Parts: sequence; structure tokens; C-alpha cells
Amino acid sequence: MDTAPLLGNRPALIQDHPVFLRASHSPWSLIPQNVLSFIRGSILAYLTVAAILILNYELTNPPLNGNPSDPGDLDPNDPGSDPNDPSFSTLAQTATNWRLFFEFPIISFGLVLWYFVVTFSWTFTHLYYPDADDVDGRVEYAIIRLMSLPRDLGNARYQFYFTLFYFVTVAYSFMNSAIYWFVTRPHDLVHVVLGLFSQGCPDQVKLWDATAMTLAGPFSDIFGEGWLRAFVLINLYAVTPGIMVTEVLFLNSIRRPNGIGGYLFALLVFAALYIGWAFIGHAATDVWPFFFLDAAQVGSTEAVVAYSIGFVLLAPIALIFMQGFVGVRESLIRPYVIVQDALGA
Repeated sequence: MDTAPLLGNRPALIQDHPVFLRASHSPWSLIPQNVLSFIRGSILAYLTVAAILILNYELTNPPLNGNPSDPGDLDPNDPGSDPNDPSFSTLAQTATNWRLFFEFPIISFGLVLWYFVVTFSWTFTHLYYPDADDVDGRVEYAIIRLMSLPRDLGNARYQFYFTLFYFVTVAYSFMNSAIYWFVTRPHDLVHVVLGLFSQGCPDQVKLWDATAMTLAGPFSDIFGEGWLRAFVLINLYAVTPGIMVTEVLFLNSIRRPNGIGGYLFALLVFAALYIGWAFIGHAATDVWPFFFLDAAQVGSTEAVVAYSIGFVLLAPIALIFMQGFVGVRESLIRPYVIVQDALGA
């Protein structure tokens, strides 16, 4: 079964096709339903494997000094901050592992993974099991029904919730990447350089675990710690946003809604809620998800407030950036739709 491009002439939240169907259909004729199912399934399989490796790395390499961005244990008088030290208790290790529930990169990756679980299920069942009531067997029916599109496709509230989930997933992915490449990583590199000056500028410096990095290597902080660490960083901060760009451009036909102001406000709220969640996480685990939330690192509470405001404002910027990709897709596909309509007439 193939699919026709879903692209109408009027933008709206409830469009000529419900958002659930638009999420399950590519606007490109070269990506029919069976190909789309295969692509989504392949991405889901890859993300699942990546999630396992990421969790393995995060659980076996807890952050030093209670800060995930800290490149090393720089306080020799505090051996308890080193997870490899015998005084680092099992209880402290367990508490540190709970940090994963509060780390923004993990939350962002989890949203992307769940998005592909949902959209692959919808795409697959819409193609091969369009009517779940025709499935024989109680267990089989329950599974197909769970994977199928909502029964009430026209429900405005459900459409709003899914659209918001989609926007938050993409925006968080973009935010996560931007924060790492333009804030966190430069901060860590500067932190290392300052450490060099304090040590008399040696040729090499110990980073993260036990591997020496030569300063001449521009990406040694990523690729100098073995393949697993590089795999984790690249997937969290480069592959995942790249997948979401591909999703927006090629894998769904969700359009720009008229009432985007409501979504912008919702993203501001969700970003602000995350800041609160991060402070709860620090209270529970003594780990800051971001260095800029720690007044001891940025110098003052006022600096923390400024960084937090910047984080919140980054959310609507990421959504607007995403809508730019939607506009590119619609501009590219519109001539094809016009030709198809003319031939059909």
C-alpha cells in the first residue's frame, strides 16, 4: 500500500487530515507507506541500541565532583568525590545514578525514542492492520489496538496534546544540541586550559577518566576516550537532532498550526518546569545537570538566574527554528502537489 502526499492549502491545527495521520504519512511520493514503516523501524531499532549503550556508559561513568560537565577530580583533598575511590560508598553511587532522571540530554533522548515508538506503531498498523477489529486472538488484538491510531482521530484535544508532544520533542532535541556545542563543551575546554595554567602548562592534561589528551587535537575531548564515550556524545548531541531534522523534512507531513502562540507559551512553561526539576534533582542527588545552575561555578546566584532565563527563552527559539524546516519542506513539496492536482483534473 502506498501513500499520497498529504498537503492542503489551508494551515490549521485540525487540517484536511488529522495530525495523527500526518505523522504517519510522508509528503514525498518516493517514501510510500511500506518504505516509511521500514525507515521508522530502522531508526527505532538504532535508537534502542543507542539507548542501551548510553545507559551503560552513564551508569558506569558517574560524574566527578557532582557535576556531569566536570572534566576531572580537581580537588585532591576530596577523595570521596571520585567514584573510583574506595570511600565512594555504594549508597552514594546509587544516589548519583538517579541523576539520569534529571539530566536534560537523557530526557531529550528519551522523548525522541518514545516519539519513534509511537509513530512507528501508528505507521505500521495503519499500513498492515488498518482495522484492529479484524485481528483474531485476544492477545493479538490487544497488541494491535495498543499500537493503532486513536479511534477518535478528529478529537481536537488529543490532536493538541500530540502536536505539543511533537513540538517539545523536536525543540528539546535542538536545545540539547545547541547547549552542548555552544555552552557546555566550550566551558569544559576553558576549564581544562585554566587547569593547565595552574599546573605550569604541561604538554598534556588528564581528561575525564585516565586518557591523556594533547592540546593540538580539536576534538580530542570527544574522540580521545575510546569509542563508547565518542558514540554517546555524538548520539546525544549530533545524531538525535539530525534524526529529528530528517523527521521534519521527510518522514511526516505535519503542518504549521495557526495558533502557534499557544505552543510557544507551552514550551516556555515546560522549559521553566525543567529548571525546577533540575533543582529538585540536585537536592536529591547532589548533581547539577548543567554547570550554569551551580552558583559556585558561575560565580553568583544572579548568574544562575540569567542562565536559567536564557535556557527558558531558548525553547521558543528552537520551535521557531523547527518551523523553518517545516516551511522548507512545504515550499519544496508544493510544486509537486500543484502538478499532481493539475494532472488529476
